[in-house]
Amino acid sequence: MKFSDFLLAGTLLLLAPLSLSAQHGHGQGHNAAGETHAHKAPHGGIVRTAGKYHVELVLQGGQMTVYLLDGKEQTQANKGLTGTAMVQQGGKTTTAALAAYGDDQLRGALPAGATPTTAIITLRRGGETISARFDKLASTSAKAKAAAYECPMKCAGSASDKPGSCPTCGMALVKKA
Repeated sequence: MKFSDFLLAGTLLLLAPLSLSAQHGHGQGHNAAGETHAHKAPHGGIVRTAGKYHVELVLQGGQMTVYLLDGKEQTQANKGLTGTAMVQQGGKTTTAALAAYGDDQLRGALPAGATPTTAIITLRRGGETISARFDKLASTSAKAKAAAYECPMKCAGSASDKPGSCPTCGMALVKKA
């Protein structure tokens, strides 16, 4: 981890409470930055506002999948996009690299052990930095484990507590074994 990454992560941690009171500029009454987003998550994860963007985090099977969404929750291509996740679990903070996967997502392994409680996702494209903070992840992960249906292709974010279609590939969800 470079010193600049460490400095950025520390600054984000310090400024996170301030971002909770800032409204993003869609002018449509959306939630404040950092809050649980009022719109449905396209991939079954958690959406947070990040300036003019939204960031969706899906935690499943020891893996983090991150999607960059525009102001209308449309998934953006991952071309030129890099990222890191600072994950807090059990009072310990670790950093994980996020690598491009497919055309529209970044993936990284969750640190082994306890369920993460907080994650700060930092994405970079060119000179632009996009950050989002996800709190109370332990309760979110418990809901995902309780999901009874999943995509037969094991797509990220497909877990559901009711039948339906996979948000990624469109296949019908099947009951978990």
